Amino acid sequence: MKRTDRATSGSSEPKKAKEVSLISMKELCLPSEEPENEKRFDRSVDSISQLPQDILVFILSLLPLKEAARTSTLSHRWRCLWSYIPCLNFDAQEKLLDLQLTEKNLESEGRHYVKWVNRVIDSYRGSNLEALRIRFSLDSRFQYDVDKWVQFAIQWNLKMFELNLSDSYDSGKYSPCSFPQLSGGPMEHFPRAMFSNSSSLTSLKLIAVNVGGEALECFLTNCPLLDVLCVKYSHCLVSLRVIGASLKLRQLEVCMCNYLESLEISAPNIESFKYVGPWLSMPLKHTPKLLETYFGSEFGVEIIDNFFLLSSYSSQLQKLVLDLEVDFMEDKGFRKWPTLANLKELELIVIAEGHCSLIGFTSLIKASPCLLKFTLKLDYLDMFEQRALRKVRKFPHQHIKVVELAGFVGKPIDLELVQYFYKNAVALEEIVFDTRKPKYMGTIFEKKQNAETLEGRECANNLRSDLFSGVKVTII
Repeated sequence: MKRTDRATSGSSEPKKAKEVSLISMKELCLPSEEPENEKRFDRSVDSISQLPQDILVFILSLLPLKEAARTSTLSHRWRCLWSYIPCLNFDAQEKLLDLQLTEKNLESEGRHYVKWVNRVIDSYRGSNLEALRIRFSLDSRFQYDVDKWVQFAIQWNLKMFELNLSDSYDSGKYSPCSFPQLSGGPMEHFPRAMFSNSSSLTSLKLIAVNVGGEALECFLTNCPLLDVLCVKYSHCLVSLRVIGASLKLRQLEVCMCNYLESLEISAPNIESFKYVGPWLSMPLKHTPKLLETYFGSEFGVEIIDNFFLLSSYSSQLQKLVLDLEVDFMEDKGFRKWPTLANLKELELIVIAEGHCSLIGFTSLIKASPCLLKFTLKLDYLDMFEQRALRKVRKFPHQHIKVVELAGFVGKPIDLELVQYFYKNAVALEEIVFDTRKPKYMGTIFEKKQNAETLEGRECANNLRSDLFSGVKVTII
């Protein structure tokens, strides 16, 4: 019998045509109430677009901002939906890393970036903006636009506001933009009353922006939920008082504000404090919950000689970072450290020349009996200077499990530490030899190889087979 005859004979059932359907998010998410053989999907129906607006806006909020905006071309329903998303993230860090860092390119891209931000802000229709992040390298030539963005931010009851105008290396600007002043000066157009809209703010980051202590203290006073405060590269920050029994602040960072003369901190909930800058009298007055500290630049070097000023916190600190971005003497670190009974992580960030030694800091490791992890981030200078390895003392450490050596070059300055951990870290489980330069990590130069990195890698391979046969060894 021919195929056409079989289709018309005896059977009373109509032919079931094959159907190809596009399964929408709605069908994927919701259980079916119909038997499978009775389902019929109409391909002309856009099921996703039938979802409530709140759900569509939520979906768009999961996309990068530019991709969310592109959905406006899908249909009339989608035309303005993106302008209601509760988080505006203008983070162009990847663009900065891709740029060849010339003044001409930065200025041109900066103008494109400013137009993009202004266009989105002018089009915004939402009623509940929660987060605003600005991230691109801009200087005082764009002051008018920055003022506009700040005023836009303060109009909303934001939970998170970040204004980061630093370059691709997270460095400051020669001529930075300024945060609007509250009193005095030509920028006096920022009334204190505007802070009444900041009651929900939990995170504030102002980087490569000139902001004074008065504005920061106003945020602290008017933002009862503020949890994170970060200010970096402000040329006009001279004095800052972070004081208040009711402050919820847990994390405070004040970095590279080189004209700072006075910093006073009395906040009962602070757990993490990072300060990189000029030497000051000890800023920590009352921080009973402090667990993590990061000290750098001039203060980082001086605190080594004045560590007794932290003696009241020695029993509670769990993480300590020392950022020593200066040349220092060979015996730096050799001293009587207070016992850091609960310290779990120790990190050294150093720029050092060939004649320097970090072996003195083994006395700090010895003073941390519960230490679990040690990290060194080394930028090494004078590659051609050689010296003999110094002997390290034997003092078994019972708890160190992980050692990370970033910027590893296989020279005496880091080999002495390798020797120390080989002799003393009896519980060592993993050691990481990372030959990348720490200052390039996160930039387009991160994976750049030269004779220095190749030498470091060869040395690490030799150490793996000679010293650390029973330990997990990672070489990067």
